[in-house]
Amino acid sequence: MPAAKPASERLRVPHQASAPNLVRRWLRSALPELPDDSRDDLLVCATELVSNAVRHAKPLPGGDVCVGVAIRATDVEVRVLDGGSATHPHVLPIDLDSAHGRGMLIVSKLSSRWGSRPLGDGTQEVWARVPVR
Repeated sequence: MPAAKPASERLRVPHQASAPNLVRRWLRSALPELPDDSRDDLLVCATELVSNAVRHAKPLPGGDVCVGVAIRATDVEVRVLDGGSATHPHVLPIDLDSAHGRGMLIVSKLSSRWGSRPLGDGTQEVWARVPVR
């Protein structure tokens, strides 16, 4: 079980296909005290959010995306900040023939809450809260 006090960390990764792997590696080392089931769910959610940012959004100035994680008493929150996009993340109907489109459905099932919001400077933040079990 993580400490009851909030703790947070941030990482900037290049806006490219390798970003999800870098984030997974970082989260594994940054959160060793998290129970395995919660860490696994967090890694999947973070991977999906970062993959969506790379696939659908523009990079931040500097060519990257920013990932933040905060450990709280009952959950762990992951936030991804990108350069914004024309669309907002949403859950799509399941299409078993499609190779894409399941990411936000997975995030919605593994997290207790998730959301997105455009920020005033054109950037977008997407977040998910994963329960600690």
